[in-house]
Amino acid sequence: MEQSHKLTIMAVALNEARHVARLQDSVNRLRRPAGIEIETILIDGGSNDETVTAARTAGFTKVVELPGANIPVCRNAGASEARGDWLAFVDADCELAEDWLEQAVPLLADADRIILAWPARPPEPMTWVQAAWLFHWLNKNGKMEMWNGRDVVRDQGFRLATTRNMIFTRAVFDAVNGFNEELPTGEDSDFAFRAYMAGIPVLGLPSLRVFHHGEPRTLREFYRQQIWHANRRSYEHIKRISGGKVGGNAPLFSALFLGCVVLAAAGIASAIAVRNPLPLVFAMPLIGLNAGPAFLICSRGESFGHFFALAAIYFVYGWARMLDLIGLASTKTNWKFDDSK
Repeated sequence: MEQSHKLTIMAVALNEARHVARLQDSVNRLRRPAGIEIETILIDGGSNDETVTAARTAGFTKVVELPGANIPVCRNAGASEARGDWLAFVDADCELAEDWLEQAVPLLADADRIILAWPARPPEPMTWVQAAWLFHWLNKNGKMEMWNGRDVVRDQGFRLATTRNMIFTRAVFDAVNGFNEELPTGEDSDFAFRAYMAGIPVLGLPSLRVFHHGEPRTLREFYRQQIWHANRRSYEHIKRISGGKVGGNAPLFSALFLGCVVLAAAGIASAIAVRNPLPLVFAMPLIGLNAGPAFLICSRGESFGHFFALAAIYFVYGWARMLDLIGLASTKTNWKFDDSK
C-alpha cells in the first residue's frame, strides 16, 4: 500500500517578483510519485515590488506577509503555516529539476528524522566566478557512501546544507525547535548543524538538483554576498554546541586570514621603510592561505582549471569574513540590493 505524504515547499522572498512564477512553474513540473501532495508557501519580508501579487498569480498555495521580519522569523512562520509532514526550503529565485522530488522521496519515506540537501548550481552559461565557486562546493566534501541505494555525503554533510535546496521531515524541525530567530543570517547552517549534533542524519544528496538564478556573477557581487552571509554570532553558537570540535572551518579560516593580512601589512610597511624588498616575504603566508585550499579542492576534483580563480575567490571570501570577524561588517544589507548603483 502506497504511503501518503504532504510536502510543503517554502521560499522567503524580498523583491523577487520576476522570479517567483518560475519557481512555482518548476514545482508544477515535478514528477510526483504516487501518494505525494504538494503545497507551496511564499513568505514575503516586506517587498516593495509586485512579489506578493506575482506569487498569488503564479498559484502559490499560501502567501504570508511579514514586513520587516528577518529571514529565520520568516522561515519559522512558513513552517507554522505548513501542513506538510515533509518540509522544504528553496530560494525564491530557484528552479527545481523535474526529478528533484523523485530523488528525495525514497530517503524521506524511510526515515522519521532526516535532512537532505545539496548545493544549488547556477544555470548555464556560468561566469568564471560561478563555475569556480560551484567547483568548490562540489568538491568541498566529496566522501561518498551508499544510503538506501543513493550516493550521499554523510560525513559532516551539514557543510553542504543551505536553504537554497533543503528538504527534511517535520520531526527534524520540531526536534531542533526551528530556526534561530536571533541570527540575521547563517540560520540555515546553524539549523543543519544543530540537527547534526542531535544525531539526525544530514545527507548531501548530489542527485537533488536545484538551479539558483541569483548566484553572484562577479567578484564584487560575491564579496557582497559573503559580507551578507558572514555571521560571528552563528560561529559562536556553533562553537558552543560542538566545543570547537567540528563546524569551525569558516571562523578558523577567517582568523588565519586576519593574522596573515596583519603579517603581510607589516612586511610591506617594513619593505617601504628600509627600502629593501626582503620583508615582503612576510606576505607569503597570505598567498599560501589562499593557494593551499585552491590546490586541495582542485586535487579532489582532479582538475586544476579553476586553480587561479579559486585562489582569487578565497581571498575575497577571507577578506569579507575577516571584516565580519573584527566587527566591521555588522550591518547586514541584502547583497542583492546594492545601494551604490
